[in-house]
Amino acid sequence: MSAFSFDESYIQKLAAGDQSVVDHFTAYFGTLLRIKLRTKLRSHQMIEDIRQDTFLRVLSSIRKRDGLHNPERLGGFVNSVCNNVMMEHFRASTRHPQIPEDAPEVVDEDADPTRNLVSEERKRLVEQVLDSMPVKDRELLRMVYLEERGKDFICRELRVTPEYYRVLIHRAKMRFREVLGNVGPDGSPKS
Repeated sequence: MSAFSFDESYIQKLAAGDQSVVDHFTAYFGTLLRIKLRTKLRSHQMIEDIRQDTFLRVLSSIRKRDGLHNPERLGGFVNSVCNNVMMEHFRASTRHPQIPEDAPEVVDEDADPTRNLVSEERKRLVEQVLDSMPVKDRELLRMVYLEERGKDFICRELRVTPEYYRVLIHRAKMRFREVLGNVGPDGSPKS
């Protein structure tokens, strides 16, 4: 393969369909494209489809009168065509069409106003339950569920090990359930 160099003569022979040059081109770039595509795709069939489509487009472009102006850029040209073909395949394989940026907002006609009301009531109930809990449990549950902090952050903040963190979470959840069980639907204590 080293007998070939990507110069004007190589491009002319490739455009003319010289079989030894076409074989070299497909063998050389075929290996490189396969390596590149394996990092992005799992499907062997899709890799081969993209590879073949890339070769078809590169060869057809080279055969046009305007063709490739700088033969030393053949590698970059093949890589760019491969990227474009791969993106086209990705777009074609998406199950849902892309929504244009200037598309109007979709209005949810099934929106249920009572659902929002119930959600607000639940939030108030959760806040009341949290407020009636010990400070340590309340803050831990707030960090985990309301602030969505990660375990590592919480362990550093509370200066506990990950193993003890699990114990603290378990205890706080148990206390929350216990307090919640003693509160009526309106937020007042059960009698």
